[in-house]
Amino acid sequence: MLAVTAQSGQSPRKFYGWTNVGLFFFIQFAASGFVYFAYSVVFPVMVETMDWNRGTASLAQSIALVMFGLAYPLTGYLLSRYGVRWTETIGLLVMLSGLMLLIFSVTEVWQWILIWGGIMGLSFALTGPICSQTAMISWFSIKRSTTIGIVLTGGAVGGALVQPILSSLMSQFDSWRAAWMVAAAMIILALIVAQFIIDRPKDIGQFPDDVDPGLAAGGSLAQNQKPKTHRTDHDWTVRQIIRTPALYLVMLVTLGYLGTFFFLLNHGILHLTDNGLSGLEAASIIGLAILGSGLARIPAGWLGDQFELRWAVFGFVSLMTLGLAGFWLGTGVILLSAMGMLFGAGYGGLLVLGPVVTGNYYGERAFPIINSVIAPVMLPFAAAAPAGAGFIFEATGSYDMAFALAIGLLVSGLIAAFFLKPPLTPA
Repeated sequence: MLAVTAQSGQSPRKFYGWTNVGLFFFIQFAASGFVYFAYSVVFPVMVETMDWNRGTASLAQSIALVMFGLAYPLTGYLLSRYGVRWTETIGLLVMLSGLMLLIFSVTEVWQWILIWGGIMGLSFALTGPICSQTAMISWFSIKRSTTIGIVLTGGAVGGALVQPILSSLMSQFDSWRAAWMVAAAMIILALIVAQFIIDRPKDIGQFPDDVDPGLAAGGSLAQNQKPKTHRTDHDWTVRQIIRTPALYLVMLVTLGYLGTFFFLLNHGILHLTDNGLSGLEAASIIGLAILGSGLARIPAGWLGDQFELRWAVFGFVSLMTLGLAGFWLGTGVILLSAMGMLFGAGYGGLLVLGPVVTGNYYGERAFPIINSVIAPVMLPFAAAAPAGAGFIFEATGSYDMAFALAIGLLVSGLIAAFFLKPPLTPA
């Protein structure tokens, strides 16, 4: 029975927010799992097959991440002008075009750099977490963190499956192009799914969390409908936001977890195979790291709805730091798998909690604006990690210095998380 009493404060129509959660879960499963995370298993095969220099070939990922950041203002504009569904659709079409070019056009490293760095980097910005996060922040307040965790788990599930699947597929067909063909097929499915997205509750006469705030406020359920963690009720402007220390602490945490994850995603398999593991073993370990990321996302979302965010953020940065150190210095498939999952769990938790901090501290309207402003500033620094690590390897013959720098970046994030608090509301 869909109709409910007015006393409950709920809409008489079936709540569409959870349908959106399922739709975005699949889109992340396809676009993030079978394209973005596929990079870590396809890239080493491309480097070996085409006999490319690691540092030069890694420029593609660094440029893609820079493009990711530079295109965020465009993503924010499209979200504000056309909404989530159209922005997601445009991004998936760009991604599909890029995959077609990878399959049929790449024979030289400059083509790879141009296509992956430019076209795919743009598609990552347009299909990235900001679209699903914007939708979840619109559709949910009480369960905001939890639903973001569920949606982002889709990418991790896809990424965990894609590592051994594509590794076996490329081995069977002796071609890295076969992997990108599978990715293209998944994006076609995601394009179909995206057409069922509804941007905001008000578009169909509903309310966030399926609760009419006017009715719930006067009923017996009012206390149960109140979030347990901080939610701003101030309409923040950009000028006010950039004056708050919390913004820069969040940026430092974000730089740490993104930069180190980009590094490991790009060079993790190469590091492991350099140390004697087979390609399939290395791909499986990276797959477990991505799986660990997925397993942590829903619990991290629940924690973000229940407890003060800075302690949860501090804990997940600690997991990343410990996992990365173990991944660097550890030996043996079992230990490396455990360290990979630990590192992934830390990253998965931060991927959920980072945007939740921004949404809770500064509000729904400011969320895409903040991302549009800070991403072009922050992501180029994080994007230096893949190419930088590649050139460090070419210069020194190992990734030791790159691992040491990555751990130092995470330690800076730990310090930032410790001091992270909700900003004071301007007078």
